[in-house]
Order: sequence, then structure tokens, then C-alpha cells
Amino acid sequence: MPPAQGTASFDVIVVGAGLTGIIAAQRLLQAHPETRLTILERDYCVGGVWSERRNYPSFWTQWTHGIAEFSDMPMERPPADDCMNDLFRAKYTTKYLEDYVDNMSHSGQTLRDKIQFNTEVQTIKKVDGQWQLLCIDTISKSQRAISASRLMMANGHSSVPNMPNFHGRERFQGKIIHSIDFGQSSIIQDEAIQHIAVIGAGKSAADMIYEAVKSGKTVSWIIRKTGDGSLGAAAFAPIDLPTPYKNGVEASQARIMASLQPCYLIPYRSWWTWLLHSTNLGAKLVSKLFSALDNTIRKYAGYRERKSDKGFKKLEYDNDIIWQNGTAGGCHFADFWPLVAEHVYVHRADVKSLSGTELYLDDEDGTHFPCDAVLCGTGWQDGLQMFDNDTLIRLGLPYPKDIEPREETVKWEKLVREADEQVLKRFVMLRNPPKHYHKYETRTPYRLYHTMAPVHDDSILFMNYIVAGAKLFAAEAQAIWAVAYWDKAFALPSVAERERDIAHMCAWNKRRYLSNGELGHFAAFDSVPYVDRLLDEIGVTSHRKKGWLGNMFAPIMPTDLGKVWHEYLARRTK
Repeated sequence: MPPAQGTASFDVIVVGAGLTGIIAAQRLLQAHPETRLTILERDYCVGGVWSERRNYPSFWTQWTHGIAEFSDMPMERPPADDCMNDLFRAKYTTKYLEDYVDNMSHSGQTLRDKIQFNTEVQTIKKVDGQWQLLCIDTISKSQRAISASRLMMANGHSSVPNMPNFHGRERFQGKIIHSIDFGQSSIIQDEAIQHIAVIGAGKSAADMIYEAVKSGKTVSWIIRKTGDGSLGAAAFAPIDLPTPYKNGVEASQARIMASLQPCYLIPYRSWWTWLLHSTNLGAKLVSKLFSALDNTIRKYAGYRERKSDKGFKKLEYDNDIIWQNGTAGGCHFADFWPLVAEHVYVHRADVKSLSGTELYLDDEDGTHFPCDAVLCGTGWQDGLQMFDNDTLIRLGLPYPKDIEPREETVKWEKLVREADEQVLKRFVMLRNPPKHYHKYETRTPYRLYHTMAPVHDDSILFMNYIVAGAKLFAAEAQAIWAVAYWDKAFALPSVAERERDIAHMCAWNKRRYLSNGELGHFAAFDSVPYVDRLLDEIGVTSHRKKGWLGNMFAPIMPTDLGKVWHEYLARRTK
């Protein structure tokens, strides 16, 4: 490998040119156009999950037109043939993000000009107050060092594939790819490939299943049995669920809908939230509402009603969707479940081995079948591999529990225990979680203020590491908060108060989202209260100026974030 080149220095480095890194850089440069900023992107294109490289025909958004945009550049509505219930093909988000980096400019440079493509960050360390990044060019394999006084990590949760290590892989004559490479592969078009195995329970696995079946392949869907680290099958909700709003996504942007969730991020000062979540009557009402939703989703899939001789009923998920003790997503295609029931062989087992053109399962029947390609919808690694353990510990990032200093363990156990008492006192529903398989983490949770800011180092921020439903919306709100944070435009709570707040987030997460809450950064149904919390803290009010009824019932849209941003900029100039 060629030696590292001389160190290039910047004021701010943003790692990742997905939607999060793009908007974080844009807001920072708007506020401080003189900032020497660069964006490092391991791919050759922008967008991350939504990049050109990762697109494929059945990839549709789970957000709707009107929500899927930043406040300073409205998105043109896609053609009617490429829309379903205001959702649309992912390629239009790709185009939107590509256009965004070309249209936004500062001091004669577009955002695209700020991006260093094909640049993979290998290590990050802080030396003498400067963040030192060692990077590799993914094409030439040459190394170079880059430094900055401030760092934004915006590489997210879906950038480093989690690939199974299959026994016998070296003897397998077929192809093996992860979903990250599905859009660039020719597996579906290749007539020599007729038998496909798809591994994984989530949305990417379901998309690959759909394309393979529609192409006439013989398809096997392999999902591990619930237990031993597996949370089982996923829940896929129909995209046309009836709501009083234009669509389900827009409904989720209204505070009245968010208030139905047992969410600690909502201030504990309303008779309405007290009634819903702190009384037995309210808890029963909320449970009935979400049970009705869950029944609708199960009936739509028809797990037990559809005729199938291929194991279709094995796809039924375990716990009600409201608990999110597993993966979930939207079901975009009306023929998805009928096609799966008729054509897809469903197995609940691990892959035992591969050999030649055969795949062997570890089930009690010794099942094996022809396989020309294995498609892995097996998730992602955490994207923090460039930090050593000492840095992970210092910043409050997840690290192996068995290396945690004893005094840290004692401190956080006490804080979380105290916070848990408050969570249980407030939320009746969370006192009695459903019977479920719980997947425990071997790492500590994220101990970041608002899942973004280390308590003891204000020179680095972790952008959109929270798992929130409305990604663009949360990313823009975080970008606004980040500018105000680095501007020191508001008074932070004390260290002790921030640690108590982090402990509250961790305690609530484990009660609210069960296994998915283990890392303390899950907020699938809580984008609106999370964003409210960020904006309220920096002292802006534009997002709350619709009158009492409007504030409760009107969806919070990207235009509201634009008003907030202009309010903040105007306040800075006074």
C-alpha cells in the first residue's frame, strides 16, 4: 500500500455524504461561509442508502412527497406512474440529493465541490486538540492524512455491510452479495441463475424477494428462528392505512398522533398525555388503538389465511408492531403477499453450509436445495470501527461491556435505575411489556446528549445516529441544533443534568422498544417530539406558531424547519 501523503487541514470534517452529511454541511456553511469544510465519502456518489449505486427497481421510499425534502429546496413531485399513496421510487430521492449538492453553493463552491469521493476513513484519533483521520483512496489504495479541529460523523447505520461467514463459501460455485450491492448486480437478469436464496427478515430482504419472484426465479426465504440473537420475522404494514390525514406519513408528523406514543421526549405537563399514559384507562385506550392497527397489518398479510404449501405462515412476526421488538417496514406492493405465499419457500433456520450449487440448513430435517445465488439482507455494522476502544469510552459510544471501568458501570447503573423508576411511574403501558424474546447487547449504549453530543468533548458530533422514522426531517433539525451548539447560542445543562438525561433516554428505550432499545438510540415513532426537543432547547419558536389547534393537529413540515432556521439566523445577526 502506498505511504500516507502529507496532512491536509480543515476547520470541520464531515464524514459521509448521505442526506445527513449534506444537510449538516449546508447549514454550517450557511451560518459560517468562511469555514474550511470538507466532506469525506467512501462511495463515488452522494446519497448513502439513497445513492445511485444502491438503487434497484423495487426500492421505494417509506416517506412521502412533501416530507422528503429539505426546507430550502422543494422536491418536484415524481410522475404519477412512480408514486403510490404519495410514496415514490427511491431514484427520485437520489436525484433530489444529487441536485441539492449541485444547487447549494458557498464562496463560489458548490457542496459537491466540498466532497472528496472514494475516500474511506480507516482511523480517527484526537491528538493535541486536533482530530486526525487516516484515509484510503478506494481506487488507488493510496493513504492520506486529514485533520480538523471539529468533526461531524454522518456515516450512519447503513454504510458497513454485515456479511455472514458461510461455512463452505470457498467451495460454493454461485454468487453471494449483500443488499448494498444488489442494485449494481446482474443476478436478477442473469438467466443462468434460477435458484436464489435470500437471507434476512427486513425490508431489503423483502425487496430482493419481490424482484426475484417477479423475474420467475425459484426463491427460498431464510430467516433464523426467533432466539439466539434473532428477533424473527419482520412486520410489513400496508402503505394505504386509513388516517384523518393525507397519508400515514403526514399523520405521523402531527403532535396529536405523536402524543399517542408513550414517549418521554414529550414534556410531562399536559392533561392529555397524563390521561393517555399515566392512568390505567388511558393505557387501555392506547393499547386498544394499537392492537387494532396490528390486527389490520396481520389480516392484510394473511399469514394464516392464505393457502400455501411452502411455509408461508412462518413469516408471521411475534410481537405487536407498536413494540418494534424487531424489524418493520412498509409493504408497497399489493401483490407482494400473494406472490410470496404462492411462490416462495420459507425456512426458519440458519445456513449450515454451502457446497457447489447447494445450500444446507441446520434444521432438524437436514433441508438442502439448489442455490445459484445467495442474497444477504443481513443488516449493518455500527460504522464506528475507525475509533479505538479508548476513544469509544471517552466519547460515550458503544464499546464492549467487559472492558468498561468498574466505576463507570456503577455510575451508569445507578443513573439508569433512577431514570427507570421515573419511566415506570409515568407510563402505565411500559410496566407490563409483552412476552418476548429479548436480544441483549454486549456493548454499552450510546451515552450522547440527544444521541449527538459527547458530554466531555464538544468538538465532535454524531449526526442522525438516532433511529428515527422521518430521516430527512430529523437530519435537518439536528443540523440546526448542531450549528447553535457550536455557536454556543444556548446554555447547556450541567454535566450531571446531561448524564441524567442520557440515562433517562437509555432507561426509556429499553422499556419502550425492548431489544431495539438496548443501545439507547431508538425512536422509530418519535421523530416529532425529538425534533421539538432540539428546537425548544435552542430557543426558537417558529415551529410552534400555528395556534393551539394547529400546533396539535397540523403536520410539522420541512417548511416549518425553514422558518426555524431563518429565525435562528436572524437572531444571530442582532
